[in-house]
Amino acid sequence: MLPVPFRIIAHRGASGYAPENTMAAFRAARHMGVQEIETDVHFTRDGELILLHDHNLERTTNGMGSPAAQSLAELRCLDAGSWMGPQFAGESLITLAELLATFTDEFTYHVELKDRTPGIGVATARVVQMYGRTADVLLSGFDCDAELLAAKAAAPGLRSTVLLSPKRDTAEAILRTAAAGHDGISLYVEVITREWVRAAHDAGLEVRCWGIRTRQDMERGARSGCNGMTINWPDWLQQWVAKTGTVTKTGTVCSQPSTGDSGMDTCR
Repeated sequence: MLPVPFRIIAHRGASGYAPENTMAAFRAARHMGVQEIETDVHFTRDGELILLHDHNLERTTNGMGSPAAQSLAELRCLDAGSWMGPQFAGESLITLAELLATFTDEFTYHVELKDRTPGIGVATARVVQMYGRTADVLLSGFDCDAELLAAKAAAPGLRSTVLLSPKRDTAEAILRTAAAGHDGISLYVEVITREWVRAAHDAGLEVRCWGIRTRQDMERGARSGCNGMTINWPDWLQQWVAKTGTVTKTGTVCSQPSTGDSGMDTCR
């Protein structure tokens, strides 16, 4: 039985198939029928929120250095697609505002605070509020509790997920995360177990996993009883869910009829 909710989250968009954190990756996720996406935010030099995973530009663009050292206009000139193939040449970096304006209520958005500059949590919350998406956004991050809680205070209704390093004490982190007032915790796939998931659920937390690199990782995470995961290949998880249960848009899980069933799907 899959838990409710069970989240299939396209990691940086469908980044196994298109350049991460670009419109191409998010459109690919939409084309697959994925309802949840993950992305990462950094400040630009002029205080805009750009979508980029790394702390520098070299891996995924033809630029160099930190995004914080360049203006939004300068960053828009970079090619963020050619590294993945000539068919993606000309894909550009985009802002959080552009993402929300383009896809509006088509997605639930998981936004990771990558930048460690003070104030990024509140700045992110303000953009989310501006586009009326507070109920559709979950902020996340590693070791940035203060920023996550500041964002929640600035935008009531915004949810937060603590991303946990495998080097941290899992039991202690679950208790601290719940006590601080966060809504969820995300564990590394090689750490997550049914016991940790149960402990997190008992503490009132939603729990998902991260670090999926193979189908075996994906199945390990899904079988732990967690509430879903970020994954570069969301279609893998869609296929796995199709064999074990179907997650509806409302989060209801409908199991496929088995031998001896009446022939009607059952929802739980």
